[in-house]
Amino acid sequence: MSSEPSLLTRRVFLASTALAMGAVAMAPVATAQSSKSGGTLRVAFESDITGGDPYRSRGIQAGYVADNLYNNLVTIDPDLNILPDLAESWEVQEGGQVYLFRLHRGVRFHDGTSCDAEAVKWNLTHVMDPESNAAQTQFFTMVEAVEVVDAQTLKVRLQYPSSVLLPALAIHGSGGLRIISPTAYQRWGKDFGLHPVGTGPFRLGKWEQNQVIVLEKNPDYFKPALPSLDRVELKIMKDGVTRVTALRAGEVDFVNWVPREHAKRLEQDAKIRLWRGPETTGVFLVPTLSRTPWDDLRVRRAVMGYGLDREAMARAALLGYGRPLVSLVSHGLRGHVALLEMYPYNPEKAKVLLNEAGFDEKNPLRYGLITHAADPVLPTVGTIMKTQLEKIGVQVTMEVLDRPVFLKRHLAYDRDQTLVIAYPRPDLYSFAYVLEMGGLNVPNHRDRHVNELFDRMRRALSLEEQDRISAELQRYLADQMLVSGLVAITFLQASRDDVKDFTYLGGQRVSFETTRLNRA
Repeated sequence: MSSEPSLLTRRVFLASTALAMGAVAMAPVATAQSSKSGGTLRVAFESDITGGDPYRSRGIQAGYVADNLYNNLVTIDPDLNILPDLAESWEVQEGGQVYLFRLHRGVRFHDGTSCDAEAVKWNLTHVMDPESNAAQTQFFTMVEAVEVVDAQTLKVRLQYPSSVLLPALAIHGSGGLRIISPTAYQRWGKDFGLHPVGTGPFRLGKWEQNQVIVLEKNPDYFKPALPSLDRVELKIMKDGVTRVTALRAGEVDFVNWVPREHAKRLEQDAKIRLWRGPETTGVFLVPTLSRTPWDDLRVRRAVMGYGLDREAMARAALLGYGRPLVSLVSHGLRGHVALLEMYPYNPEKAKVLLNEAGFDEKNPLRYGLITHAADPVLPTVGTIMKTQLEKIGVQVTMEVLDRPVFLKRHLAYDRDQTLVIAYPRPDLYSFAYVLEMGGLNVPNHRDRHVNELFDRMRRALSLEEQDRISAELQRYLADQMLVSGLVAITFLQASRDDVKDFTYLGGQRVSFETTRLNRA
């Protein structure tokens, strides 16, 4: 059985379109659909995490754990509309240059300290500080001032009118601005990731590295009747077959990342529900542009463009759960532009470009590729890619690393090229922090035009203008091959039929806030 949510396309961030009207956005706090509560949700989790600090702990899995430990000022629904979270309402003033947030009363962090306007201001100021090394810093450079009006009211003034603040708070970057306890951070400092403290529906109970992460119910959660679950046990199961077998045997209740080769069988099991939607992410190639020969555009276009048969790659690796891709924006995201016509499979053209760059049979291009196996599609795509590139005389050595080791090497530019699945994101602008100079800048490029285009997106006041700039930037990134898509993929999750009220968000977030167990 499959569940198809609405496409994550044009109904994105509707709250931000009310800028000119100075609208007030309000919604009721979510409540559980059943009074039945309790129990432990056992989750087959694909990888260990790098830590619980939402600002510095890198990686998709760390973000998914953070989704349950923290709240944002505003959050999203399955259609990516902006909804209240810690802020019960907000007003957009002065044509989009001032945002006034009114917070829920009585909210406390897991350590018992108050989550008031001062605490939220501390978080925003902290993230804006380049010295914080926060992944989200790039999304708040347009903030001019943060003012505490009173204990429950926060005013944010921007340097110029912009429509991107609300999505930046909700999900852009690595999950938006998740609010942490200032007291806990001041106590633990750089070790905060080992002692995470938020306001979320769950708090960290235990973390046995490469074994299990236990999340315990927050008994003082500010949303009535939530969470329903007493505990969530994230059992680290790096092998996809092991995860699926455990689900079918009833040893776990939920699989966070389902291998595509097992999806059809799960769909046919009456006791299991397969969650799937449009392609919200993809597999991408990231060169290290500060290394030879990736500083040569001819090599990038040959190896990452014309030398790869993306159609064949999608058929063999995705088994019907995805499509070929060139852009950084997958088909299920707002503003996707099909760019396959820019790089049709043309091995002869690829050879010509390599010869012009000085590579031939006597002097073949040899390089190393790193990836990981949290999703089996990565080593599968890597193997296909390696075989295809052999046909144009390129020799690739692939290393499949444990994910935390992979992330360290990837972020330290300790690689020739990376094969990676990007964090599912709503649109191209949400990739700013990994591409802009001054952010993570994963290709290690020095192209100021990229920054200029992202800055224009910050200043755009309509989704239509953002999409126009996004299309221009997608084409530019592909033309310069600063990073390249290979295949677009859908995020697959599965649960047994006694798991109820789970909200599928296409991998944008993984939250068990409303989830309950319907067991006898």
